[in-house]
Amino acid sequence: MPKITRRGLIKSSAGVLATAMTISSSRLIADPEEPILWEPFLDLCRELSEDQFQDGWDQDSYTKKLEAVLVRLQLSDEQKTKITRDYDDRAVDFPEIRHLHYERKFMVSLVEFEEGDIIPLHDHPDMTGVILCTEGHVDVQHFDRLNETSDRDRPLLQEERSIQMKPGTTAALTVEKGNIHTLQAREFSRMIDVFTPPYNSDRSGRALYYKLESEPYQERSGVFEAMTSSTRRF
Repeated sequence: MPKITRRGLIKSSAGVLATAMTISSSRLIADPEEPILWEPFLDLCRELSEDQFQDGWDQDSYTKKLEAVLVRLQLSDEQKTKITRDYDDRAVDFPEIRHLHYERKFMVSLVEFEEGDIIPLHDHPDMTGVILCTEGHVDVQHFDRLNETSDRDRPLLQEERSIQMKPGTTAALTVEKGNIHTLQAREFSRMIDVFTPPYNSDRSGRALYYKLESEPYQERSGVFEAMTSSTRRF
Protein backbone atom coordinates (compact mmCIF):
# COMPACT_ATOMS: atom_id res chain seq x y z
CA MET A 1 0.00 0.00 0.00
CA PRO A 2 1.44 3.38 -0.92
CA LYS A 3 2.40 5.55 2.01
CA ILE A 4 1.11 9.01 2.73
CA THR A 5 3.80 11.48 1.85
CA ARG A 6 4.68 15.18 1.78
CA ARG A 7 4.13 18.16 4.03
CA GLY A 8 2.39 17.42 7.31
CA LEU A 9 1.54 13.93 6.10
CA ILE A 10 5.16 12.85 6.36
CA LYS A 11 7.15 14.33 9.21
CA SER A 12 6.18 14.65 12.84
CA SER A 13 8.60 14.63 15.75
CA ALA A 14 7.73 14.85 19.43
CA GLY A 15 9.28 18.32 19.53
CA VAL A 16 7.24 19.57 16.58
CA LEU A 17 4.03 18.16 18.03
CA ALA A 18 4.60 19.66 21.45
CA THR A 19 5.42 23.07 19.99
CA ALA A 20 2.48 23.17 17.58
CA MET A 21 -0.04 22.28 20.27
CA THR A 22 0.80 25.43 22.23
CA ILE A 23 0.51 27.94 19.38
CA SER A 24 -2.46 30.30 19.23
CA SER A 25 -4.70 30.51 16.17
CA SER A 26 -3.66 34.09 15.39
CA ARG A 27 0.03 33.17 15.48
CA LEU A 28 -0.54 30.10 13.32
CA ILE A 29 -2.16 32.23 10.65
CA ALA A 30 0.56 34.87 10.86
CA ASP A 31 3.58 32.51 10.84
CA PRO A 32 3.86 30.63 7.53
CA GLU A 33 6.61 28.36 8.88
CA GLU A 34 4.73 26.90 11.83
CA PRO A 35 3.39 23.34 11.36
CA ILE A 36 -0.25 22.81 12.23
CA LEU A 37 -1.62 19.70 13.90
CA TRP A 38 -5.07 18.29 13.28
CA GLU A 39 -7.06 19.93 16.08
CA PRO A 40 -5.48 23.39 15.65
CA PHE A 41 -6.07 22.95 11.91
CA LEU A 42 -9.78 22.38 12.53
CA ASP A 43 -9.85 25.41 14.83
CA LEU A 44 -8.34 27.54 12.06
CA CYS A 45 -10.82 26.22 9.49
CA ARG A 46 -13.59 27.05 11.93
CA GLU A 47 -12.22 30.55 12.49
CA LEU A 48 -11.65 31.30 8.80
CA SER A 49 -15.03 29.89 7.75
CA GLU A 50 -16.77 32.57 9.81
CA ASP A 51 -16.05 34.88 6.87
CA GLN A 52 -18.80 33.18 4.87
CA PHE A 53 -21.45 34.84 7.07
CA GLN A 54 -20.22 38.35 6.29
CA ASP A 55 -21.76 40.61 3.67
CA GLY A 56 -19.58 40.81 0.57
CA TRP A 57 -17.57 37.71 1.53
CA ASP A 58 -14.21 37.85 -0.29
CA GLN A 59 -13.95 34.24 -1.36
CA ASP A 60 -10.62 34.69 -3.15
CA SER A 61 -9.04 36.04 0.03
CA TYR A 62 -10.58 33.25 2.07
CA THR A 63 -9.29 30.50 -0.21
CA LYS A 64 -5.77 31.96 -0.22
CA LYS A 65 -5.71 31.95 3.60
CA LEU A 66 -7.05 28.41 3.69
CA GLU A 67 -4.49 27.21 1.14
CA ALA A 68 -1.71 28.69 3.31
CA VAL A 69 -3.09 26.81 6.31
CA LEU A 70 -3.69 23.51 4.52
CA VAL A 71 -0.13 23.12 3.23
CA ARG A 72 1.14 23.28 6.82
CA LEU A 73 -1.12 20.52 8.13
CA GLN A 74 0.72 17.73 9.94
CA LEU A 75 -0.89 14.50 11.02
CA SER A 76 0.43 12.39 13.85
CA ASP A 77 2.06 9.04 13.06
CA GLU A 78 -1.04 7.33 14.49
CA GLN A 79 -3.35 9.30 12.20
CA LYS A 80 -1.18 8.62 9.15
CA THR A 81 -1.08 4.90 9.94
CA LYS A 82 -4.85 4.75 10.38
CA ILE A 83 -5.50 6.55 7.09
CA THR A 84 -3.23 4.13 5.22
CA ARG A 85 -4.60 1.08 7.02
CA ASP A 86 -8.25 2.00 6.44
CA TYR A 87 -7.89 2.53 2.69
CA ASP A 88 -10.03 0.15 0.63
CA ASP A 89 -10.42 0.56 -3.13
CA ARG A 90 -14.10 -0.25 -3.58
CA ALA A 91 -15.25 2.07 -6.37
CA VAL A 92 -14.55 1.20 -10.00
CA ASP A 93 -12.63 3.93 -11.87
CA PHE A 94 -13.67 6.42 -9.17
CA PRO A 95 -11.68 7.54 -6.11
CA GLU A 96 -12.50 6.65 -2.53
CA ILE A 97 -13.74 9.69 -0.59
CA ARG A 98 -13.67 9.62 3.20
CA HIS A 99 -14.99 12.42 5.37
CA LEU A 100 -12.43 13.27 8.03
CA HIS A 101 -14.49 16.04 9.68
CA TYR A 102 -17.94 17.54 9.20
CA GLU A 103 -19.75 20.42 10.84
CA ARG A 104 -22.20 23.12 9.80
CA LYS A 105 -19.53 25.58 8.63
CA PHE A 106 -17.16 23.31 6.71
CA MET A 107 -16.10 19.75 5.96
CA VAL A 108 -12.71 18.06 5.42
CA SER A 109 -12.35 14.98 3.20
CA LEU A 110 -9.63 12.62 2.05
CA VAL A 111 -9.75 11.68 -1.63
CA GLU A 112 -7.73 8.64 -2.73
CA PHE A 113 -7.21 7.71 -6.39
CA GLU A 114 -5.89 4.60 -8.04
CA GLU A 115 -4.09 5.23 -11.33
CA GLY A 116 -6.65 6.29 -13.94
CA ASP A 117 -9.46 7.03 -11.48
CA ILE A 118 -11.49 10.04 -12.51
CA ILE A 119 -14.08 12.33 -11.00
CA PRO A 120 -16.09 13.50 -14.02
CA LEU A 121 -16.87 17.14 -14.59
CA HIS A 122 -19.12 18.30 -11.75
CA ASP A 123 -20.09 21.37 -9.74
CA HIS A 124 -20.38 22.40 -6.09
CA PRO A 125 -23.53 24.52 -5.69
CA ASP A 126 -22.92 27.63 -3.57
CA MET A 127 -19.71 26.10 -2.19
CA THR A 128 -16.11 27.23 -1.93
CA GLY A 129 -13.33 24.64 -1.86
CA VAL A 130 -9.59 24.22 -1.40
CA ILE A 131 -7.71 21.02 -2.15
CA LEU A 132 -4.14 19.88 -1.40
CA CYS A 133 -2.34 17.07 -3.20
CA THR A 134 -0.31 15.08 -0.66
CA GLU A 135 0.78 12.22 -2.89
CA GLY A 136 0.86 11.30 -6.57
CA HIS A 137 -0.13 13.28 -9.66
CA VAL A 138 -3.64 14.47 -10.53
CA ASP A 139 -4.71 16.46 -13.59
CA VAL A 140 -7.45 18.99 -12.85
CA GLN A 141 -9.51 21.07 -15.27
CA HIS A 142 -11.70 23.96 -14.08
CA PHE A 143 -14.61 25.55 -15.94
CA ASP A 144 -17.00 28.45 -15.39
CA ARG A 145 -20.65 28.26 -16.34
CA LEU A 146 -21.64 31.16 -18.56
CA ASN A 147 -24.88 33.07 -18.06
CA GLU A 148 -25.92 32.38 -21.65
CA THR A 149 -27.05 28.99 -22.97
CA SER A 150 -26.62 27.23 -26.31
CA ASP A 151 -29.17 27.31 -29.11
CA ARG A 152 -30.40 24.00 -27.68
CA ASP A 153 -30.85 25.67 -24.28
CA ARG A 154 -27.96 23.72 -22.77
CA PRO A 155 -25.30 25.16 -20.44
CA LEU A 156 -22.19 26.72 -21.94
CA LEU A 157 -18.94 26.18 -20.03
CA GLN A 158 -15.82 28.33 -20.39
CA GLU A 159 -12.50 26.61 -19.65
CA GLU A 160 -10.97 28.50 -16.71
CA ARG A 161 -7.67 26.71 -16.07
CA SER A 162 -5.85 23.35 -16.12
CA ILE A 163 -3.51 22.24 -13.34
CA GLN A 164 -1.13 19.34 -12.86
CA MET A 165 -1.29 18.72 -9.12
CA LYS A 166 1.66 17.08 -7.38
CA PRO A 167 2.58 16.85 -3.67
CA GLY A 168 2.33 20.28 -2.07
CA THR A 169 0.19 21.75 -4.86
CA THR A 170 -3.08 23.43 -3.90
CA ALA A 171 -6.07 24.56 -5.95
CA ALA A 172 -9.21 26.48 -5.08
CA LEU A 173 -12.66 27.08 -6.44
CA THR A 174 -15.30 29.61 -5.46
CA VAL A 175 -18.99 29.95 -6.19
CA GLU A 176 -18.19 32.03 -9.28
CA LYS A 177 -14.71 30.90 -10.35
CA GLY A 178 -13.64 27.40 -11.40
CA ASN A 179 -16.55 25.80 -9.54
CA ILE A 180 -17.05 23.12 -12.20
CA HIS A 181 -14.08 20.79 -12.42
CA THR A 182 -12.83 17.30 -13.23
CA LEU A 183 -9.92 15.34 -11.72
CA GLN A 184 -7.99 12.36 -13.10
CA ALA A 185 -5.06 10.56 -11.46
CA ARG A 186 -1.96 9.59 -13.39
CA GLU A 187 -0.82 7.36 -10.51
CA PHE A 188 -1.91 6.43 -7.00
CA SER A 189 -2.71 9.79 -5.41
CA ARG A 190 -4.10 11.31 -2.22
CA MET A 191 -5.69 14.71 -1.73
CA ILE A 192 -7.26 16.55 1.21
CA ASP A 193 -10.05 19.02 0.52
CA VAL A 194 -12.00 21.54 2.58
CA PHE A 195 -15.43 22.76 1.50
CA THR A 196 -17.19 25.80 2.93
CA PRO A 197 -20.06 25.39 3.54
CA PRO A 198 -20.23 21.57 3.52
CA TYR A 199 -22.53 19.39 1.48
CA ASN A 200 -26.04 19.07 2.87
CA SER A 201 -29.24 17.64 1.40
CA ASP A 202 -30.01 20.85 -0.49
CA ARG A 203 -26.56 21.34 -2.01
CA SER A 204 -26.20 17.63 -2.79
CA GLY A 205 -29.61 17.64 -4.45
CA ARG A 206 -28.63 20.53 -6.74
CA ALA A 207 -25.20 19.17 -7.70
CA LEU A 208 -24.74 18.27 -11.37
CA TYR A 209 -22.37 16.34 -13.59
CA TYR A 210 -21.53 17.74 -17.02
CA LYS A 211 -20.62 16.09 -20.33
CA LEU A 212 -18.96 18.37 -22.86
CA GLU A 213 -19.36 18.29 -26.61
CA SER A 214 -16.10 17.32 -28.28
CA GLU A 215 -15.73 20.55 -30.25
CA PRO A 216 -15.93 24.17 -29.05
CA TYR A 217 -19.33 25.77 -29.34
CA GLN A 218 -19.70 27.75 -32.56
CA GLU A 219 -15.89 27.80 -32.87
CA ARG A 220 -15.54 29.87 -29.69
CA SER A 221 -12.18 29.01 -28.14
CA GLY A 222 -12.49 27.27 -24.78
CA VAL A 223 -16.31 27.38 -24.75
CA PHE A 224 -18.21 24.09 -24.81
CA GLU A 225 -21.85 23.10 -24.85
CA ALA A 226 -22.66 20.62 -22.08
CA MET A 227 -25.27 18.07 -21.14
CA THR A 228 -26.12 17.73 -17.45
CA SER A 229 -27.08 14.84 -15.18
CA SER A 230 -27.66 14.37 -11.47
CA THR A 231 -25.52 11.19 -11.61
CA ARG A 232 -22.22 10.21 -13.21
CA ARG A 233 -24.11 8.28 -15.88
CA PHE A 234 -25.49 9.99 -18.99
